[in-house]
Amino acid sequence: MRAGAQGGDDHEKETQQEGGGAMMRDDKMWRKKSYSRALVSALAIDGGLDDEAIELMDELLETWWEHLAKNKLRRRYYEGENMLKDLGISIPPALRSIETVVGWPKKAVSALSSRIRFDGFTAKDEEVSKELARVVKTSCLKRKHRQAVESELISGCDFVTLSRGRAGEPPVIITTHSAEDSAAVWDQRLGRIARGLVIMDYDETSGAPVELALYTATRTVHAYVDEDGAVGYESMPHKMGQPMMVALAYNPTEAEPLGQSRISKAVRSLTDSAVRESLRTEISAEFFTSPQKYLLGTDGDPFEQKTKWEAYIGNIFNIDMNDDGSVPQFGQLSQGSMQPHTDYMRALASRFAGETNVPVSQLGVIHDNPSSAEAIYAANEPLIIEAQTLIDDNSDAMVLVAQMALATSRGVALSELTEDELDILPHFKSPAMPSVVSQADAMVKIAAVVPEFAGTSTFWEQLGFDDDVRRSISNEIRRQQAKSNAAASLAAAGRSVSDENNQS
Repeated sequence: MRAGAQGGDDHEKETQQEGGGAMMRDDKMWRKKSYSRALVSALAIDGGLDDEAIELMDELLETWWEHLAKNKLRRRYYEGENMLKDLGISIPPALRSIETVVGWPKKAVSALSSRIRFDGFTAKDEEVSKELARVVKTSCLKRKHRQAVESELISGCDFVTLSRGRAGEPPVIITTHSAEDSAAVWDQRLGRIARGLVIMDYDETSGAPVELALYTATRTVHAYVDEDGAVGYESMPHKMGQPMMVALAYNPTEAEPLGQSRISKAVRSLTDSAVRESLRTEISAEFFTSPQKYLLGTDGDPFEQKTKWEAYIGNIFNIDMNDDGSVPQFGQLSQGSMQPHTDYMRALASRFAGETNVPVSQLGVIHDNPSSAEAIYAANEPLIIEAQTLIDDNSDAMVLVAQMALATSRGVALSELTEDELDILPHFKSPAMPSVVSQADAMVKIAAVVPEFAGTSTFWEQLGFDDDVRRSISNEIRRQQAKSNAAASLAAAGRSVSDENNQS
């Protein structure tokens, strides 16, 4: 078994680096931990929840807490709220409070997530395909998957949970949860989640968890604090044989089966360097626009009645000769060059691009633009390959989500579904994001070799049309075929009558 959600090992180290501000955030997290334990204790004492569930909740809350600091740290980098880590050399203390934001971590996430476009399920059984299409639509699963991928890349994993809908709700409720609000233990032998927990709601005033959900192989336990402050729970047994909780993991390994964050230590370090350089550039730009001037050979200070700004912008200076008749000499020091700052920022961007496979041209740094479509594709190819790998990893998880959704909707065990019902494939749009023209050209060439291909739904799908448009096209084609068939039948009937009349 392996605990899930990244970051517990570096909790103490990161807290020390972040300084006083992080200590206040840690205080809030300590309160969250205390409140969570208080809720579990109340469930044990007042709520009557059994010892097994209490023990699992306590274990998973500890796992959640161990990884919370690191997950919050990554979220701050994603939101551009990471603190300046000053080296104490070139940035004046008075200017360290200037807010400087470098959005590279967010770009590292969005550049990849924008290429992961879930587009529903296909199944061998036509009725299963229609049923899953309704589940995708009622659960807004395409939108939720897009949001889940963002969180998956930030924290390393995201969780999808399923439950049966209540009266007036869809038959299946599918929800996604960030690792900042969830924890799981991984079963290495079976290759799936052994047990998991989701914090579903917090108190608006105290930040205390007031609603938890525990997922096990035999039941889901929903624990809550009602409006009067009383604790309660609802135990919902199921027949899935595994928790109704599925993990979406980015770049999982044997050591980290629940994935690794895209906002890695290297990404954070490069971002810190870029923030410092951005602030140094800002300060240097101020001095660049106001170069140092000097005045030699004067008696006293001729500008004592002027502010530094007035002395700088003055066009004419009226200065008397000295008592000995000498004329003061006025001059200006050479301006510092901004080029070293630009070069260093470009070097950081190149290192960041190498770490994340995001092309340098997307990092807001002036760079030689590719001169052809082939060169542009070559620059994006490493990111496209990484996107395809992520699609392959997420596909297995989405198949399990579809199978459990189908079983839940029908009120049967997962093992009771037939092979045809279990034969489900998720569909993702191409991560290469080809243009409509190039994709259409490729499909037409294939259809020329295999004419039957043009009559399939896959043909329209590969042309880039979404599900609603494909259905509309198919319905229109069927209507036109029905009209053509009816007209042909009428024409044939007319010819038959005419032939009979001629014979008579």
